[in-house]
Amino acid sequence: MRFITYFFIGAGAALAALALAFVFFDRSEVEVVAPQTDSETVISEAAGMPKSDDASTDAAESTGDTSVAADTNAEEETTVADISIDLAQVRPDGAAVFAGSAAPGARIVVYEGDLILGEGVADANGEWVVILEKNLGPGDHLVSIGSSSADGDMAVADIMLGIQVAEGGDERPLVALLPQSEGMPPKLLQSPDDADGSAAEETAQAASDAPAATATTGASQPPALAPRSLAWKDGGALLVSGASRGGMKVEASIGERVFGEVMTGVDGGWQIAGQVDMDVARRMMLFVLRDADGTAVASYQLPVATRDLSRGLDGSQMVVVQRGDALWRIAFSSYGEGVRFVDIVRRNASAIGDPDLIFPNQIFTIPD
Repeated sequence: MRFITYFFIGAGAALAALALAFVFFDRSEVEVVAPQTDSETVISEAAGMPKSDDASTDAAESTGDTSVAADTNAEEETTVADISIDLAQVRPDGAAVFAGSAAPGARIVVYEGDLILGEGVADANGEWVVILEKNLGPGDHLVSIGSSSADGDMAVADIMLGIQVAEGGDERPLVALLPQSEGMPPKLLQSPDDADGSAAEETAQAASDAPAATATTGASQPPALAPRSLAWKDGGALLVSGASRGGMKVEASIGERVFGEVMTGVDGGWQIAGQVDMDVARRMMLFVLRDADGTAVASYQLPVATRDLSRGLDGSQMVVVQRGDALWRIAFSSYGEGVRFVDIVRRNASAIGDPDLIFPNQIFTIPD
């Protein structure tokens, strides 16, 4: 009970926990692991109580893998700032996924006590996602994240994950970030009180749904626009939807042919419908944003393949990948569940060789 009370202290600084995708398959046969640390130890470490100088070292070295062990007394060791935990989600059955940042190419290990729960590798941008290979059983878990770079630099995140899984598998687990630095309060990521599509997740959805062109706001930001989705309308017209900033009208063209034009909404949103020659294999669509004086203030070029458009002829919406997008974000924005990114991969298998590697301007069909 003290563990639960402590976690809720951090509710005022709640972080948005995105619904990350973490099942490619039926996890009914996945191993379930019991908490590796007794609850009294979890409570004391979470509350920042004094502990031995070797506590952090023991936690990392207990994995039995020297690549993630960190000697906290060695000044030459990589600082803990080199690895962070940004997002986490745990299902009622204990299946979990975590994400964050580290050195590009770093090997990431998620562990509790002396048990490795999952591993992954940070991509070229330093972003990593780890789907746990084992489900967390009922009880209080204290999970750590370690990394080992290609150069041999090692780090252990100075924030741990406190997770409480209830008996029965029908209650949303409690998940909190537990900073190990003095003066840093815990931050609640999810709790049993969260309803389906909690306020935190709705906030996260709003942030992840914003296109690259409108990711930040303010008078100092330059004008920009970006197409975000495509859909076929009755009559064979292609509807392009997007967002903009700093302009009043969007014009679209294909080569020398005008595709359409429209005034932007008060929020910068816009939609243009026009005709596309499906006998042409590829075309370049040009979008131009104009201000009140008719001056072009931003533009965007989108290569569009007939093959990609064909996948949406059944009425399915198509999305345009923007810089910084990830499949789990697209799935969360489209379905409210990051786990549905599996459906997107299956539908666009010919265009997605690796779910962790998608590129700006790719067009994916979102199945119903």
